[in-house]
Amino acid sequence: MTRIKKTRKSGPLALRKADRKPTDAVPVTKGKENSKEKGKGKAAGSRYGSQTQSEQQSAAGELKDPRHGSKKAVPLTAPKKAMSPEKELLSLENDTRLQGLLDRAENGDILTKADQAWLDVQLARYQELADILGIDLDAEDDDDDNFEYDFNENDILDDEISNSKE
Repeated sequence: MTRIKKTRKSGPLALRKADRKPTDAVPVTKGKENSKEKGKGKAAGSRYGSQTQSEQQSAAGELKDPRHGSKKAVPLTAPKKAMSPEKELLSLENDTRLQGLLDRAENGDILTKADQAWLDVQLARYQELADILGIDLDAEDDDDDNFEYDFNENDILDDEISNSKE
């Protein structure tokens, strides 16, 4: 059997196709908005360009590179916890270096400039802490001066003799 090729021509026996509507009856779309099909996604290259108007206005004032991070300062060391004035005063009183330098200064030894500067700073801080806590440093020194050592040995002996006679 010989092969017969298919043709697009319907021939005299095929059904007729329905007539098309004229192109004038199709509604005309308005502008570019309706010509796009929904669901196609964003346009190519719009990764950095898609900002709203409010964002564009704020960005116009500040031209920043979006790749840069925060400008907030990062502390490189752990913050020191503040000691209470009582604890700080106690630590200054127990400081061996401070006590040694004070002893050397009272004995008349000459201190180096660095030691003298450190001693001055520590003594100033000690005075400041004493003022904060209401401690009168001059009153502590005067306690020894207020006590009178005017005991006359003869008076003591006379009192003993008079007490023994009775």
